Amino acid sequence: MRLESKARLRTLYSLRTATAVGITAITRENEQLGFITDELSHRIKNLVAVIQSIARQTMHQAATKDDFEARFSGRLGAFGRSLDLLIANDWHGARIDELVRSELTAFGGLEGAQISVEGPPLSLKPEAVRNIGLALHELATNASKYGALSLPEGKVVVHWELANSDGRRRFLMTWREAGGPVVTEPTRWGFGRQVIQRLTAHALAGRVDHEFAPDGVRWTLDVPAELVVSTRGDTASLLRG
Repeated sequence: MRLESKARLRTLYSLRTATAVGITAITRENEQLGFITDELSHRIKNLVAVIQSIARQTMHQAATKDDFEARFSGRLGAFGRSLDLLIANDWHGARIDELVRSELTAFGGLEGAQISVEGPPLSLKPEAVRNIGLALHELATNASKYGALSLPEGKVVVHWELANSDGRRRFLMTWREAGGPVVTEPTRWGFGRQVIQRLTAHALAGRVDHEFAPDGVRWTLDVPAELVVSTRGDTASLLRG
């Protein structure tokens, strides 16, 4: 009897322990699920706010319904391509070469045709992916309408690098056009120009230089590297210089 009682007690103890472990695991899973739900809700709200802002700004500058549809579809497509890269990388960021190719493939041949891409392997943080992606779309749109990509012989070079300035690592990205029509600075300030000259620099706490040189548009983004470059993978060693 004593042996049976001890066996029953051990069984009850094991069941109680297993139950406690199971409850703890369920509690942790519920907490993790709650965190994921909250994070997803936050991201969705941010994305909706960005899309609404793009729609409002595009509507203000569109001359007709068809003009609005074309401009908004292009910008929404650019935003969507950036999101695709972020989703594929679990929202940790994206490689800059993949971002550039994703945004520019629709505007002309890459690597040796009309658009050349140069720079070291870098991963960008999510905020940089979204903002630089939209800026590249606006630059390419303008180039295809008025600049180097509007002529078969026109060329665009996109280059990025990490450089030292005053003891601090900086991310530099340039867009250079050549072989297109003679460039004159536009007098109108549309949403695209705001993205290129102001919004990207403001969002990334950096500086933008946008030149309308007669032989081709030049655009330079200068940002503290730690604000836009991810430290995941091999990029960390590049940040240290």
